[in-house]
Amino acid sequence: MKSSLLIFLSILCTPIIFAQTVVNLRIELKAPNNGSLPSGTAVLYQLPDSIKMVTKIIKEKQVFEVRTNTNYFINITAVGMRPLVANISVKDSALSLLLHWELQTNDLDNVIVVARKPLIKQEDDKTILDAEVLSNSSTNAYEVLEKTPGAVVDSDGNVYLNSATPAVIQINGREVKISAADLSSLLKSLPANSVSKIEILRSPSAKYDASSSGGIINIVLKKGIKIGTNGTVNAGYFQGRLNTKTAGFNLNRSAGKVNTNFSYQFTDRNNFEELNSKRFIARDTSVVAQTAYTKYPVTNHYFSAGVDIELTKKWTVGYDFRLSSNENNSIAQNDVVISSKGGALVTDLNNSIINNNGLSIYSGNDFYTKKKIDTLGSEWETEISYDYFSNKNEQLYFNNNLLPINSFLNGDGDINNRKNIFTFESDLTLKLAKKYTLETGTRFTYSQSNNSSIYFTDNGSGEKLDSFQSNRFKYSEQIAAAYVQVAKTFGNLTVKPGLRMEYTDIAGKQLFPSDTSLSIRRTDLFPYIYLRKPLFKLFGFKLTGNAIYRRSISRPYYEALNPYPKYIDQYLYEIGNPRLTPQFTTNYEFNITADDFPVFSFGIN
Repeated sequence: MKSSLLIFLSILCTPIIFAQTVVNLRIELKAPNNGSLPSGTAVLYQLPDSIKMVTKIIKEKQVFEVRTNTNYFINITAVGMRPLVANISVKDSALSLLLHWELQTNDLDNVIVVARKPLIKQEDDKTILDAEVLSNSSTNAYEVLEKTPGAVVDSDGNVYLNSATPAVIQINGREVKISAADLSSLLKSLPANSVSKIEILRSPSAKYDASSSGGIINIVLKKGIKIGTNGTVNAGYFQGRLNTKTAGFNLNRSAGKVNTNFSYQFTDRNNFEELNSKRFIARDTSVVAQTAYTKYPVTNHYFSAGVDIELTKKWTVGYDFRLSSNENNSIAQNDVVISSKGGALVTDLNNSIINNNGLSIYSGNDFYTKKKIDTLGSEWETEISYDYFSNKNEQLYFNNNLLPINSFLNGDGDINNRKNIFTFESDLTLKLAKKYTLETGTRFTYSQSNNSSIYFTDNGSGEKLDSFQSNRFKYSEQIAAAYVQVAKTFGNLTVKPGLRMEYTDIAGKQLFPSDTSLSIRRTDLFPYIYLRKPLFKLFGFKLTGNAIYRRSISRPYYEALNPYPKYIDQYLYEIGNPRLTPQFTTNYEFNITADDFPVFSFGIN
């Protein structure tokens, strides 16, 4: 089976190369009155659709790679000169063109050029949100996510886009496979100004993981600015019922073909959570009333650094590193009153104090390379990444029972969770003849986690092991995937079909207190079709229709499969179901955008 799978992957991901004829277009400029030549910017467009092909700096001469039997036009601009615009018809051989500069005589006094950076823009099935506006009023990446239009964040840290299934949260294009609570803690440790943009894919294409039936939200972190040497310093103070303080700096340097960046951010955050709940037990009309108040003081240090090197005009390699250290010390007071006869008679009364001292560390390492194959936009990208997540926590709790008898129970526990994630990804994009775009690639992800929770209790008769709360387990997940998809515009109708294959190998083993081993191995196919067509203009807005068909999968994590009880409080615990199997979702969606802003959507899952 494995050998057949490898053969299928290699066949599916073998780049499809079509015969192409590329020749050189040579542009030569002459100065007015035999003077000195200015430095200009040359932009080459392909006709008839005015597709922007390449931008180059030009002073005296410049060479462009173009296709035979294709029409182009070029626009060259420079300060103090009239723009040079020329239509170019490339036949079956190289072409040279001589253009003459003319001095600009227009009076530009009192002219102000104003441009507004769009908050939202649409790229096929992907919505891209500029995070700068949201980060100005946020203290961390989690608050930026909460303010993202169309995203709903619940109290457990899950994010929803267009269904009852939580969306997959990615950082720089990769899913961080940790629980929702750990992920929200991680995002709260990332400064708001570290977020460059947020990409929203409500129905991701075959290029993305199939385990995203609820959509994908990709949080793209900033990299270095590649213009000269520059830096920024920031500081902030936010006051609500409690306060948050933050300060940091960012340095960027561009020296020839080498670009480097480094940033540091310190945040001292103090949050709180207040909970009031009532649970009704119908059989004896009892009421369990709970009042809890928790303070979450957190100190965070965030580092990021990166370097990318332009080996040649077509080859670029780089490395990015991120490190986040999150130290917290939370104190919670929980009061519970149990009454009968609809709340008239108090039968149980207790309170508890829970103290957590934790340290969580996240580090990310990305090695990447990018090759530009031609000037039409064909490129090959490869990335190898390693992410590490560690969470250590010491918990102390004191349960005091006042009714029906006066007693107490003290407990302490050590929680140690570690996760390692390795990812290899290679994607090839080819711009082919007749405006076809081919995308194909492979992806392999291996994640491994070790989790340990050891608790002891003491009710006055000595400390002993609490086997109800204590557990240890190991969990590993391997997913190998390959995809291929093609895009083509016929007139004003864009069609993009695709197919993704994924092989899943999941293994989990409970080490203590009992063995609850599990194993899942399967291979699945996931088709995808995307259609896009401009509709009409309404009140000056350009309306565009999008139709999507997609099949996806939801794989249960070990926490949902493990049948051993997980302690929450003295009245609540949860257990997993080892009989859970992957859930498949078929999604049909139609939506309309107005100048790339979503205004209407209808779908069936």
